[in-house]
Amino acid sequence: MSQFTCQCCQQVFDKSSDPCFVVRVTAFLEIEPCFDEDDYNDTDRDNLSALADTLERVYPIADPTLHEDQAERDYRLCRDCYQQFMKDPIGRESTAASISFSDN
Repeated sequence: MSQFTCQCCQQVFDKSSDPCFVVRVTAFLEIEPCFDEDDYNDTDRDNLSALADTLERVYPIADPTLHEDQAERDYRLCRDCYQQFMKDPIGRESTAASISFSDN
């Protein structure tokens, strides 16, 4: 008998009768290349120099954690937790619901 524990609600389920949903989250730094359209169309430009200039603009970011390639995590969820996740994948609604204001 193969079992799994939902990583959200912590209930134990039997894989033979209950579905196990795997949610894979990948986070990475998006870097868009900065180049001038005129340089791109110029046939006389030095491509290696242009590449070196682009790399110098990309890599001087001070925060060393931004240079990590990517972070990837897998979460095993039961059907109910998976459906809740699909309704609000980044938790905006649950965060807004937890904030309350006084009537003042």
